[in-house]
Amino acid sequence: MRSLETLKVRMEQQAKNAKKVAEFLETHPKVERIYYLGNIEKNGSEKEKQILKKQFSSHGAMISFDIKGGGKEAFRFLDNLKLIKLAVSLGGTESLAEHPQTMTHADVSPEDKEMMNITEKLIRLSIGVENYEDLIADVKQALEA
Repeated sequence: MRSLETLKVRMEQQAKNAKKVAEFLETHPKVERIYYLGNIEKNGSEKEKQILKKQFSSHGAMISFDIKGGGKEAFRFLDNLKLIKLAVSLGGTESLAEHPQTMTHADVSPEDKEMMNITEKLIRLSIGVENYEDLIADVKQALEA
């Protein structure tokens, strides 16, 4: 119950941080595609924009992206993160990263993974409340490693 007092401010900070990290990822040459609710307003269909407007009051703190290359590049990125921790938990105050194909969706059939675009190059980030500049610096150095 105590943590509910700060839930709104934590979620607002996480969403602000996620927007900044997503904007950085959009410009990085090693990032192939970004999956982030904030991008629907820019690139989504009218139907997607209406659903977003109706169902969401925030773009949230979740970002997924395809790294150029494949599994080797994805794991190199994950192995080189220093601030962002490797874990499958969501919604905490700390930023977390995971490889959905081999972690949260390991038991999903190959056909379903393909349908959902859960590939070896997909990385998921749950953005926390840390300083967004520190998060971007960590993502940048891991992409360049």
